[in-house]
Amino acid sequence: MNCFIGRNGQGKTNLLEAVYYLSLLRSFRTSRLADLISWKKNGFVLSGQARDSAGRPVDLAVSQGLERKLLINHNPVYRASDFINQFVCVTFIPQDLELIQGDALLRRRFMDIAISQSSPGFLRHLQAYGNALKSRNAMLRNLDKYPRTMITAYDCQMIREGIAVELARKEFARDINQSLEEKSVSLLTAERRLEVRYLSRLSNLLQCSDDDPDQLEATYRQGLEKSYERDCRYGYTAIGPHRADLSCILDGNLLNRYGSQGECRIASLALRFACLDIIRRRRGDDDVTLIVDDVFGELDAFHRRHFFAELTHGSQVLLACTAIPPELGRPDRLYNVSAGTLSSPQEKHEEE
Repeated sequence: MNCFIGRNGQGKTNLLEAVYYLSLLRSFRTSRLADLISWKKNGFVLSGQARDSAGRPVDLAVSQGLERKLLINHNPVYRASDFINQFVCVTFIPQDLELIQGDALLRRRFMDIAISQSSPGFLRHLQAYGNALKSRNAMLRNLDKYPRTMITAYDCQMIREGIAVELARKEFARDINQSLEEKSVSLLTAERRLEVRYLSRLSNLLQCSDDDPDQLEATYRQGLEKSYERDCRYGYTAIGPHRADLSCILDGNLLNRYGSQGECRIASLALRFACLDIIRRRRGDDDVTLIVDDVFGELDAFHRRHFFAELTHGSQVLLACTAIPPELGRPDRLYNVSAGTLSSPQEKHEEE
């Protein structure tokens, strides 16, 4: 348990963001690269050292200027998928509330990140699907230039990769619901039930043929053919995992419509803990870093106790706050953060 304490605006979140970026090559705050670059600078360099499951050091570095350069143990890496997940992070951040209340894009991203952390190969399926979809949509917006045969040439790749993405997400949603049965009791009450439901037009087409790969492919292809005229009219592809959503339901009611702010906050924490359970179970180890950025301020005493009880199960926790929560007790290491600078750690045993 590593606690980073300091007043607002001193750089605590920047530190957590840097750790997360080295794990996933993305920020948990923004999707705009420009937001990560210091004012009047042309890029950034980020480096750190993790340890693998055998305890060996792994040096990671990212250099972002006009182009991105990646290094693992000082050796160049040319594919992001080979760099990502050298160590695994799960976040608990204020923005998690948007997993319940925000756009479907955020819930798709939540699923895809979690699956890529626990299932090798998923990220490449997702990237290949995204590339095929981007090309197909670009052609749909230029029908005078591209005949139908060229546009539908991308259907085979979309079908192959899209089915892999869809089935992985459906399995993830089932696993989330299994974990939520326990988390609903600890973070809510035994009488309340929190669950998720994966919503996809493609899944509706495929639901009767999940176990037959040939039937899955044929059904998906028929769906694309039926929607082709509509896709041409609007300039984008209507069927596929890029249009899916993960709805959150509490006691049979949609949380984003009927849930209170407090219920949505608790649900977002439960989703994160359930996701953590899945990653640990699928990877077969507990070597996950939890990044916690002051998400407990809105919680009442009951939920704060249960939140920190769950949190202490983490193998490594990086927690940023303005004051040490009394429910936490004394952390193993305490760092003060001031004007972007960390003090030397104060270790628990020093005072004992």
